[in-house]
Amino acid sequence: MNSKKIISLALAGMLAFSALTLSSCSSKESGSDGETTNTDTSSALTVTPIPDGVDINYVMDYMNEDLDAYVTLGEYKGLSAEVESYDVTDEYVDTKVKELLESMAETEKVTDRKTAEGDTVNVDYVGTLDGEAFKGGTASGAELKLAADSGYIPGFAEGMYDVMPGESFSYNVTFPEDYKLSTELAGKEVTFTVTVNYILGDKIIPELNDDFVKANFGSEGCNTVDEFMTYYKGYLEKQRDDSVKSSAESKVWEQIMNNATVISLPEKAVDAMYWATRTQYEQSAIGYGMTYEQFLQTYVGGTDEDFRAYCEDYIKEDVVIYQIVKAEGLAVTDDEYAEGVKNFASDYSVTEEELVERYTETRIRSVLQWNKLMDAVYSWSNVTIKTEG
Repeated sequence: MNSKKIISLALAGMLAFSALTLSSCSSKESGSDGETTNTDTSSALTVTPIPDGVDINYVMDYMNEDLDAYVTLGEYKGLSAEVESYDVTDEYVDTKVKELLESMAETEKVTDRKTAEGDTVNVDYVGTLDGEAFKGGTASGAELKLAADSGYIPGFAEGMYDVMPGESFSYNVTFPEDYKLSTELAGKEVTFTVTVNYILGDKIIPELNDDFVKANFGSEGCNTVDEFMTYYKGYLEKQRDDSVKSSAESKVWEQIMNNATVISLPEKAVDAMYWATRTQYEQSAIGYGMTYEQFLQTYVGGTDEDFRAYCEDYIKEDVVIYQIVKAEGLAVTDDEYAEGVKNFASDYSVTEEELVERYTETRIRSVLQWNKLMDAVYSWSNVTIKTEG
């Protein structure tokens, strides 16, 4: 799938992740290079008011809009692309199986010795100020490295040296005077009550045997190693074929976009995307103790001008998509939508209702429409596949 279309489903997840990973205990403020910075950005940590006349909830009805007023299509059929492929050899399968087993390795939980500097530990902790738990100071099952450069405030990780897993203990730590993420905590002495659950030991790579196969791939109809190897080779071949197809589609789509001529853009749609997303970015930036510009540079890449251009390109792409969809009668049907929701829900391990609530019908239809159009674009194109070797 084109990376520009992935954002519709990925954006909400990325922003949720941003919120969940914030911690008031961390002393680091990431600059564009990811290193600790002492730049005082507190005065700039605000959300820009949405300009009058901008409706961030606006959704353009592409199917019922006169799109010829915005973009003139060029050639989109009979285009050519050359892509590379590869053979899924037995050696390649063996390598990928090894990688799979390593990715499924479990970490040994060490509980029979005291912690030491350099260990990575799993801990529960509660931080209190004047006897009251403070925001961001509580975690369960957190993992951190016991080192002075752990990324937490000075003394936090060091207080967990030389203790036995399973023991609960308390110690005091003082937040830095220039702590930017919370003025209420800056310079204050707090108490942490900690339980080290275990020390993370060596990775234990599972053995490929019939029991492993049944436990992990029984739902795919595999009960023996031989059945799994046959299944997994087929899986890798499909993965290769999907990658080749996606590469060809990207090359052809780039030509289609280059062949299209922009007359103007639906600014209402551009503004809606830009301001809705910018507002979310600014809210996340505040949580990180960063300015909007720093957040863009660090987590998105680029400047506000780059982001605005991205929104314009995205909407232009939508216009071209729906021009072709309408010209070729490729609109997603209700049955196709229902089937797509079912498949997405299965892929993401959520109910269909949860999926629609999280991503909205509009976004889901957009992704399905893109996939349907790309299947058609591929069938219209002259694709040459070159196999390595």
